[in-house]
Amino acid sequence: MIWFWGVLCALALVALFFPFIFWIDFSADFKGVTVCVRFFKKHVYTYEKKFGKKEQSEEEDCSASVDEEVAKAPEKPMESKESPKVEQKSEPESTREPEKTAEPAKTTEPVKPAEKKEEPQSVEEKEEPELSGKKPSDEKSSEKKLQEKNPAEEKAPVNESAEEEKEEKRSLTDVEFWTLLLTPEFDTRAWWAVRHALSALFKLFRMRFADCFVEGIRFQEYENMGYAAALNGVLKSFPYIGAWDFRMDWTRDHEPHAEGHLRASINVCRVLGLILAILFYGGIVAFTFWRRRAKILKTGELPELGFIRSKIVKMMSEDD
Repeated sequence: MIWFWGVLCALALVALFFPFIFWIDFSADFKGVTVCVRFFKKHVYTYEKKFGKKEQSEEEDCSASVDEEVAKAPEKPMESKESPKVEQKSEPESTREPEKTAEPAKTTEPVKPAEKKEEPQSVEEKEEPELSGKKPSDEKSSEKKLQEKNPAEEKAPVNESAEEEKEEKRSLTDVEFWTLLLTPEFDTRAWWAVRHALSALFKLFRMRFADCFVEGIRFQEYENMGYAAALNGVLKSFPYIGAWDFRMDWTRDHEPHAEGHLRASINVCRVLGLILAILFYGGIVAFTFWRRRAKILKTGELPELGFIRSKIVKMMSEDD
């Protein structure tokens, strides 16, 4: 049994700290940019953007062809618009005559249903008093008794509960809200929480550059190129810039070109740590805000702000 639990713990640790690696291959020059994303060795996404003289010539050709089509298009519909006008004038003469004959037939028919409608109304008026009898009077008397008892008992607690709800539901005004946010103590606590949450976010991925270079760097004087090459040797000691190689074009036969690989790794443990950090620091900020809000609603006293912060509060309240 001990071996079983030991194996489970080992598997859990492997699952938490197992790195999921993403590779981003990129290359850029004056002709275009390409970016390729891979998950381990599996290709996921590619992005290509080409620019130069070829695209400009293609766009000019497309615009010229569109202008030619637009110029030719209005010539054809002009002939089709004139032909249907002659046909529409001849049709109404034949259609108007049967409409006049059909109207008198319709005027004579609606006289009959008017007589039928009067019969059900008279029958209902006669039947209503017979069916009602003494029931409505009994119902009215019972309703009056309930109304006499209920208002004295129910109106008082309803009014008290409504007043209590209004007091509890009162929200902060714009001035109170912005003064609460701009108090120095609350700002320091909020920025402290945001800084720690962002640090956890940046630690989510571990990024490393590999085999990155920039070639085709030229200067007018070779001395400046030598200084740049020496600076490149100094930058090799830095963690992220050390993987970059800035190559001087001494022979002036290489065009500017940049290429490299970016390795980003992530694991489940870092994701859980980010979620816990956001919940922890966000809960601290929310608790401080809620406590100060309750104090302002009870006492109605606002904290004193400086000249600049009070001006900002006025500006924000006026904008709202």
